[in-house]
Amino acid sequence: MKKRFLFTALAIVAGLTVYLVVHRDSPLSNIEKMREQHRQFVLNSPFKDTKNLSRAERKSLSLPPNAYYDREYELTMNPQLGYPTPYVPRLVDTSPFLEKGLPGNGNTVWTERGPLNVGGRTRVVFYDPNDVGANNGDGIDYNRVFAGGVSGGLWVNNNINDANASWNIVPGLAGGLNVNCYAIDPNNTQIMYIGTGEQYSSGAAIGNGVYKTTNGGGTWSQVNIAAAGPGTSTIGNTIFNAGLFFVNDIIIRDVNGSSEIYVGIGSALVASPNFNISNPRNALGAQSAGLYRSADNGVTWSRIESPILRYTFAGSPFYVTPNDFEIGADNTLYFGSIASRATNGGGGRIYRSTDGVNWNIAQVIAASDRVEIAASKTNPNLFYIATQVNGNQANLFKTTDKFTTVTAMNEPNDADNSIPAADFTRGQAFWDLVIEVNPTNDNIIYAGGINLHRSTNGGTSWNHISKWSETPNLNTLSVPFIHADIHALTFHPTNPDQGLVGSDGGVSWASSFSLAVNQPGAIQNRILGYNVTQYYYGSIFENGASNGDDLIGGSQDNGTTAVVNGAAGVNAFSTVLGGDGAFSQIDKEGNYAVISTQYLNHRYVVFPNLGGGYCITGNCNDNSKGDFINVAALDENLNYLYANSRNFSGANAIEVCQLLSATAACTTLSNSAITNSRPTAFKVSPFTTTSTKLYIGTEFSTLIRVDNANTNAPTWTFINGPGFLGSVSDIEFGASEQEIFLTMHNYGVQNIWYSNDGGANWAGKEGNLPDMPVKAILKNPLLGEEVIIGTNLGVWATGDFNSPSPTWFPVMNGMTNVKVVDLDLRLGDNTVLATTHGRGMFTGTFTTAGVADARSGTLPVSIYPTITIGEITITSSLNNSDIQLAVYNLSGQQLYADRLKLNGAEERVYLGNLKTGIYLIKTVTNGISQTTKIIKQ
Repeated sequence: MKKRFLFTALAIVAGLTVYLVVHRDSPLSNIEKMREQHRQFVLNSPFKDTKNLSRAERKSLSLPPNAYYDREYELTMNPQLGYPTPYVPRLVDTSPFLEKGLPGNGNTVWTERGPLNVGGRTRVVFYDPNDVGANNGDGIDYNRVFAGGVSGGLWVNNNINDANASWNIVPGLAGGLNVNCYAIDPNNTQIMYIGTGEQYSSGAAIGNGVYKTTNGGGTWSQVNIAAAGPGTSTIGNTIFNAGLFFVNDIIIRDVNGSSEIYVGIGSALVASPNFNISNPRNALGAQSAGLYRSADNGVTWSRIESPILRYTFAGSPFYVTPNDFEIGADNTLYFGSIASRATNGGGGRIYRSTDGVNWNIAQVIAASDRVEIAASKTNPNLFYIATQVNGNQANLFKTTDKFTTVTAMNEPNDADNSIPAADFTRGQAFWDLVIEVNPTNDNIIYAGGINLHRSTNGGTSWNHISKWSETPNLNTLSVPFIHADIHALTFHPTNPDQGLVGSDGGVSWASSFSLAVNQPGAIQNRILGYNVTQYYYGSIFENGASNGDDLIGGSQDNGTTAVVNGAAGVNAFSTVLGGDGAFSQIDKEGNYAVISTQYLNHRYVVFPNLGGGYCITGNCNDNSKGDFINVAALDENLNYLYANSRNFSGANAIEVCQLLSATAACTTLSNSAITNSRPTAFKVSPFTTTSTKLYIGTEFSTLIRVDNANTNAPTWTFINGPGFLGSVSDIEFGASEQEIFLTMHNYGVQNIWYSNDGGANWAGKEGNLPDMPVKAILKNPLLGEEVIIGTNLGVWATGDFNSPSPTWFPVMNGMTNVKVVDLDLRLGDNTVLATTHGRGMFTGTFTTAGVADARSGTLPVSIYPTITIGEITITSSLNNSDIQLAVYNLSGQQLYADRLKLNGAEERVYLGNLKTGIYLIKTVTNGISQTTKIIKQ
C-alpha cells in the first residue's frame, strides 16, 4: 500500500477565500447559518431585477432575450459561494465502457424521439472541404455540410441540397457541447477545429476549449491549450475564475506551406448590470482571455502578450479579446475585438499583423464594443466592418485603405415596423451581427441582424433576402423565411451565390442568394433531424402506448410542440403555441392538456387535437405574477392546476384553478410558509384522490405538505430535512406517500434526499455523484434499489440506492451528457420520457434487468471515504492502472496534480493540509473521466 501527501497547494493561490462546509450531521445552527447566507445571496442576486424585464428591456442592457438563465443562476448557485460553478471538471464524452443503456439493461437504449423538424440556435455552418472529387461519395461536390448547435453539439448532413436529407450528430463529441466557431486547415483539409462557449450569452453557454479532428471529422480530441495568466483571484467584489470558457473564433493562416493557428479566447461576467449587490460577481476567464497562437499544428500554444494587446483594470493587466479573425488578400492577419464583460475593456478595436507575433492597432471604432470584419478576397485594402455601437445598436463601415480611414456606410432599413431604420439588429447587436462579402465580387455584401440583407453596390442600397415573420410590412415582402436572429453565413466553396445561414432557428440553405430578393423558395430551412431543441418541460400521455406515443413539451423560442400517436424513433412535432413554451402536461384521462408560455400564462387545450380550450390564468397575458418559466403541477384526479403566482400585495402565492370544460375557477393560496421562500417545485400526490395533497419545494431549503390544497381550509406542514440546503428541483414518490425522493438544483450541496416515512426522517443519497445540479429523479417501480436522475450532464443511475452511499454512473447509450430537465414515467409500460435542454426528447424503458445486472461496468476508480478528516484511499478495478489525478476547489481552480500507478494496490493520499471545505477529485484512466466530490472536515 502506497501513501502520498498533498502538501498545502493552497499556498500557490493568493487571497483565496475558503468557505466552511458542514455535512448533514452538523449542528442545526451551522446549517441555519448557511441557509441564511444562501437566502441573502439569492435575495441580492445580480439578476434580482433583470429576470423580470421584458425582452425589449433585456436587449437594451445587452442581455440574452429570455430570463431562464437568470433564474438558473439563482437556483444553481453554490449556497456558500453565491454563484454557480458549471465550469468545474466535467465529462466531455461518454465512454462505451459506461454506456449500459438504462433504463433497462444493456439491450435497452435511449431512443431519440424528436423533434425531427425543429432547429435551434446555430453559430457554426460550413461545407465539408473534403467532399469533392473522388471523395464526394455521391457524385456531387460540396453537398456535405457541418453545423454546430450552441447547446446541441456538432452535426453533419450528407446532402444539404436535398430537403429530405436528415442531420446526424457527429459521434465522439459530447452532444451538449456548446459549439461557437470553427476553422479548416488550408494545408490539410482533413484537419479541422471547433471552438466552444458563447461569450454573447452572459455565461449561459459555457465551453471547454477547442477540439480537433485529423481525419475530416471522423474522430475528435480536445486540444491541450493551457490557460495563460494568473490563476483564480479576487479583485474588489469580483471573483476572476481562470480558464478557457469561451472560444470566440479560430483561424488558420498558411505561411509558406506551414499552418499557424490563432484562437481568440473570451470571457463573461455571470451577472447583470445590477452592480449594487452584496454577493460577489463571478467573472469567467477574463484573466485567461486573449490571442493564443500555435505554430506547430496545435502541439504547443502561447498567448501573445505584447503591450499593444494589454490594458489595465483595477491595477491588474488584462489582454484584448479577439472576436472575429480575418485574413486579407495579401495574407495579412486581422482581428476585431470585443470588450471583456468583466472589465468592459478592450472593445471596438481592429488589430493587424504580418507575422502573427507583432501586432498594431489598425483602427479604433469610436463608442464600439463587438467588431465583425469581412475581408475582400481580391483587394488587400478593402474591408467591411459591422460593429456594436452606443450600447447595442449596429453600425456598418467600409475602408479602402487597410483601415487608415474608415467611412460609415448606409445600413439596411428593415421593413419590420418594430425595427428602426438606423439599426437592423433592433438593439441586439451584441447577440446577432453578421457581415460577409462575396469572395469573387467585392460589391456584393451581406448584413445579418433580425433578418438577412444583401447589397450589390457595396452597401449603397440594400434588399431584404429573408423575413422572420408575417408581421405588418414584412408580409408584403416575397422573400424567404429564416428564423429571427442571424448568426452565421458561409458561401459554397465554388459558387458564392449559394451558401448556408445559421440562425436561432437552425440551418438554412440558399440555392441562390441573388434570387432570394423576390423568390421565397431561394432559401429553405434545412432542419430535418437537427434536434438541438432546448426544452423546459416534457410530458408523455399515460394511456397512449397502444396507438403510438403522445409527447408534448415547452421549449426555448420554439414554442410548445407535440406529437400525437408518434411512431417509434424520431418524429416530426407540430407547433401548438409559439414563442417560449414552458410547463406542459397531458391529463392522464386524455381529455385535455395544460400548456404555458412565459410567466403566469397557462392554457387549457383539448386533447388529442390540442386546439380550442381557454386561458386558465392571467387571460394569457399576465407577466407580473409568475416566473419566466413558471413552476406548476396538475392534479389529474380532481383536475386542478397549481402554479406559482403572487397575491394582491405582491407576496409569493399559488394560483389554484379548477379546470372545468369551458372555463377555470381560480383562487389564490397563500401562507407564511412560502411568503419568504418562493416555490421551485410542485408535486401532487397520486395516492390521495379525494382531495389534493400538494408538496411544495422552495428556493430556500424547505419542503411543505399542503393537505386539502383544493379547499378553503388547507393544512400546511413542514416536512423538510434538517440537512437540506439549496433550492428544490424535483419531488417524486415511490410505492406510496411514505417514500419521497427530493433533488436540489444547486452546486456544492447534497443534491439527492430520500425519506421512507413520509418526510419524518431524511437521508442524503448523493454518494459518488459529481458536483452538479440534479433536475429530476425517478425510481424504477420494478427494482427497489434502482433510481435514475436527470442532471446537467445527462442521465445517471444507481443500482444500490438503499446504500448509505450509492454508486452513481452515467447511462447515456443512445443519448449523451446533455442537460436533462425533466423525467416523466408512463406507468402502464414503465416508459420513461427524458426531456433535455439542447437535444430534444428521448424515451427508454424500466425493466427488471437493470443496473444491478450491469454492475461490472461501473466506474473503474473508487475513492473513499468521501467525508474525511485528512486521508482518502484510491483503488482501481483495472490492472496496471495509470491514473491522472487532480484536486480542485469549487471555483474550478486546480490545487494539486499527480500521476499514480496502482498495479492492483491501494494508494492513500493525505489531505490534512487542505482547509475544511468541499473539493473535487478528478481521475482519468483508460480514457474514462470521473469526478468525485469529497468533504474535508
